[in-house]
Amino acid sequence: MRSVFRRAACATAILLTVAVVASAQTATTPPPLREGSADFAFVGTTGNSSTQTIGLGGEFIYRPSPWETKLKVNYIRNEAEDQLRAQSFVLVARAQRTLGPRLAAYAQYGYQRDRFAGILNRNVFELGLAYALVDQAPHKLVVDAGFGYANEQRLLGSNLSTGTFGAGGLYTLKMSQNADLTEDAHLLFSLSQGSDWRFVNSVAVTAKVASVFSLKVANMVRYLNLPTVGFKNTDAVTSVALVAKF
Repeated sequence: MRSVFRRAACATAILLTVAVVASAQTATTPPPLREGSADFAFVGTTGNSSTQTIGLGGEFIYRPSPWETKLKVNYIRNEAEDQLRAQSFVLVARAQRTLGPRLAAYAQYGYQRDRFAGILNRNVFELGLAYALVDQAPHKLVVDAGFGYANEQRLLGSNLSTGTFGAGGLYTLKMSQNADLTEDAHLLFSLSQGSDWRFVNSVAVTAKVASVFSLKVANMVRYLNLPTVGFKNTDAVTSVALVAKF
């Protein structure tokens, strides 16, 4: 477990070092009614070795006051020597309603499929509260906590079906007009089995390189304290992607 937090801390430190180059501050403006992004990453080799890695992602946000809805998807595929080595798909849909200047209530649905981690299908529903603990430019920290239900179909061993309690935080640093750093950490506990808990930490630096396009460097660490039989409990993904914002 210590190694998981060390990896997350290392990734944060590395990306913060990259971020030092941008430090100018800008005045805050209200977010737009609609915004979205799509990102693409590709690495391929031929010759002595043949490999191909594809990363696709997208996010759409709609803010009809006092509501905010968000849909986020992420897909990763890796192939080496014509053999599929990794493939995962993650979807998160969230709707929240403002209750006060800093407080909001939310409902969230998450789906995950990752056969190479032993997960055939995982569905998670959650209801909770989110609170803007820090909201002073250039920093913003939103923490949330909620109860829910998770059902996980596994490749091997017993499937999981349990009530859950989750807590996490999303930190955003506006480093300049064209650069942002975000860190999203979340813990999820099973209410029926104490050893079944998991931790996800994602860190990313995004810098605009054109009016529409940005470059994003990201690192994600996922830890399952009770993994599928025969599979490791830690997965990490580091990526460099081109992002189109609209």
